Amino acid sequence: MQSGRQQGEVHLFGQWPFSQCHVFIARPLPGVLSAIGLIAVALAIRLAMGTPPPAPLLPFYPAIVIATFLGGRIPGYTAAVLAWICAGYLFLHPGGNFALQSGAPVALLVYVPSTIIVLEVVHSLCTSAMTLIAAKAHLERESREQAEQKAHLLGVIDELQAIYDEAPVGLGLVDADFKFARINTALAEMNGFTVDEHLGRSVWDLVPDLKSSAEPLLREVLESGEVLRGVEITGETPARPGVKRTWSEVFYPVHGPDGFRRGVGIFCVEITDLKQAREREDLLTREVDHRAKNLLAVVQSIVQMMKAQGTVGEFKDALIGRIAAISRTHSHLSDNRWNGVPLQSLIEDELNPYGIAIALGPDTSGLVLKSSTAQALGMVLHELATNSAKYGALSTDGSVALTCRASETDDAALMMHWIESGGPPVIEPRTRGFGSRLIERSVTHGIGGKLDYQFRPDGVFCAISIPRSAFG
Repeated sequence: MQSGRQQGEVHLFGQWPFSQCHVFIARPLPGVLSAIGLIAVALAIRLAMGTPPPAPLLPFYPAIVIATFLGGRIPGYTAAVLAWICAGYLFLHPGGNFALQSGAPVALLVYVPSTIIVLEVVHSLCTSAMTLIAAKAHLERESREQAEQKAHLLGVIDELQAIYDEAPVGLGLVDADFKFARINTALAEMNGFTVDEHLGRSVWDLVPDLKSSAEPLLREVLESGEVLRGVEITGETPARPGVKRTWSEVFYPVHGPDGFRRGVGIFCVEITDLKQAREREDLLTREVDHRAKNLLAVVQSIVQMMKAQGTVGEFKDALIGRIAAISRTHSHLSDNRWNGVPLQSLIEDELNPYGIAIALGPDTSGLVLKSSTAQALGMVLHELATNSAKYGALSTDGSVALTCRASETDDAALMMHWIESGGPPVIEPRTRGFGSRLIERSVTHGIGGKLDYQFRPDGVFCAISIPRSAFG
């Protein structure tokens, strides 16, 4: 805060009468008129002082000073000349013979140069004062502008610092010795230390696992001055010990005021999840390609194995039904991103349209079939249901029960029983049809299990042993 004296100096030329200094400097006519008026006042004062006055020329000095103060040299000299004339007139003898009184020439000889000296001194002081006022005003404007610029720059710096500190990507600066000179919160958290713990410390003391992959790149930037973009760095940091993480980084040279490279800037984004997603996507793409080829092979095998029994329409319906079963299983796999198919979902999807009673044990309802075995089991359930609907219990008022129980025998994980009852009398056929052969092939080859398929008089009985290897 300024002292009272400093505040007085600041406002010195803004207060009356100093605000009137050289007020007529650029307006000669008002300045001359003011000089005449001042001399007239001085003359009146002089006359009022009587004869002989104690100081005959004293009233004219203030008039000359004020006229010079207000208007500069022109009003000042106008006032001076008028004062000289008035002084000469006042020094005349009263008799009117134009003779000067005794001592008047000496008084005038002293008075004229003294008024000139006073005038010039006052004018010089006023000019200097006006120069100081102008300089002071200029300095004040520059000071205000600099203060505004400083405030603006500080605001910009604060904004940039906030952006740097709060950026959701890792930002850092290492010097030529690979010590952290600057780092933001995001990069500090990636490394597992606070910002203050990074500053002044070597990168490799904090994240030694990244030295072999990152140090050659940092040296390359320092030596060549080129920017390295899209660099992938993989390793561990203390933030997540034992976890391999991947970052996409940009390394760029940072130059000092002298133009020399003083360090390397770091722009870092963690892409661990993205890279894992890409790897899963590649795996799924290969799996889809493999599944598509298998589907085509299965469809081709079905077409080749089927014999044109019955009419063309019956052949067409049977083929479309089997392909639809494959498609339903494929949809389950796609919904689960080829990570398998829940056993319960597959069974219900295939058998619910037929109204078949399904009984799953509490330890089997959560089982998930591998993608390689889900398709085979889907085909088995489709064949059992369609055969029953055409020839077995479901073709009349009979019923079908499907039960699934966990098994601890051998390597079997699950025993599935298909039991038909209440249908037409069952006679075992002399030759196996395509459906029976497809069921056997799917169980033994597709699932890797065991099949017990019987044509009992009261209905078809089918027991399927599904191994643990069929489940994920």
